[in-house]
Amino acid sequence: MAREAVLAMLMSMTPQLVDPQTAPEAELWLHHEFWNARRAEVLPDDPPIPWEERLKWMREPAEHTAIRVFAIYDQQQVLGIASADWRTNDTENPDFAWCEVMVAPSHLRRGLGSRLTHALFEEILPLGRKKMFTQTMSNRAGGKPFAEMLGAKFGQEEHTNQLLFSEMNRAYVQHSLEKAPTSEYELLWFDGEYPDDEEVLQKLCDMFAIMNTAPRGDLEFNDWKVTPEKLRQEALEAKKHNQEWWLCVAKHRQTGHFAGFTETGWHHNRPNIAGQYGTGVDPSHRGHGLGAWLKAVMIERILRDRPSVDRIRTGNADSNVPMLKINHSLGFKPFLDRTEWQIDIHKSLEILRAKVLSPAWSV
Repeated sequence: MAREAVLAMLMSMTPQLVDPQTAPEAELWLHHEFWNARRAEVLPDDPPIPWEERLKWMREPAEHTAIRVFAIYDQQQVLGIASADWRTNDTENPDFAWCEVMVAPSHLRRGLGSRLTHALFEEILPLGRKKMFTQTMSNRAGGKPFAEMLGAKFGQEEHTNQLLFSEMNRAYVQHSLEKAPTSEYELLWFDGEYPDDEEVLQKLCDMFAIMNTAPRGDLEFNDWKVTPEKLRQEALEAKKHNQEWWLCVAKHRQTGHFAGFTETGWHHNRPNIAGQYGTGVDPSHRGHGLGAWLKAVMIERILRDRPSVDRIRTGNADSNVPMLKINHSLGFKPFLDRTEWQIDIHKSLEILRAKVLSPAWSV
């Protein structure tokens, strides 16, 4: 379909269901520009996502991932998008999905968010989705009141914390390395791939279950289960999308138990930014300085082997006092704040149906 025909088709202000795997590139380009503009609002100093990178993510979603996207267009621009995604092989929380609703600042409080969310929820409810997670940020106008209008339940406050290497507490890093319990634990590294050894894979799965002990506030969901299949698939997806990662594991010498880990990664298109995906220590092995040691040894390796990286970002619940104590000691500072919400789709649809059918509404 010619670009002009595609753009003409998109002129209606009615939410339109979009399949990113089959939609014309002319349409997806509008989505790309929209998301980069929204990204620049909260990350003005970060580089935009390149078109080729985003197109690959849209065209090739992860295996066992379902996605639904609705958009509202006005001639040659996207005014708003609502999307949901979920794992089709999730047996622990089979009725959950993750949702994001975004409207261009110039069109806030004109009803676009309500229209988009209504269309999205009507689409996914028959597909077995009953509950939704979403987040809002204080530096995005309208997020919190919109969540409250939907009847969303407050979950917890979180921050993305950032460590600039130029402001790092090197004395604390050195102290953590010197005090490391090396007589009791040894470190194992996994760089971008997992071994074929099934016993090791299962130990890694059991270790990642540590994250189920992380604070979840008032969010209600069952513990997540990690399987060897999921680990292999995630590693393949990362390689396909040019994402690299390092996983450092603390192994208990006496028992062979994987007692803790930290994991970081980065994308080739943003070589100066590392993301700390997770850090966790088994409750039975806490109190030995493992968390600080793992973070310190990861920083030491990044400084040595990834000189392009000048900052690390990680997400933390504001109630996670032990991890925040380590992060603040290292020099991490609040960078972005978020509020996590949980939505009952049945309840929200009742609210949205009343608003959309009303002759006068604007949220």
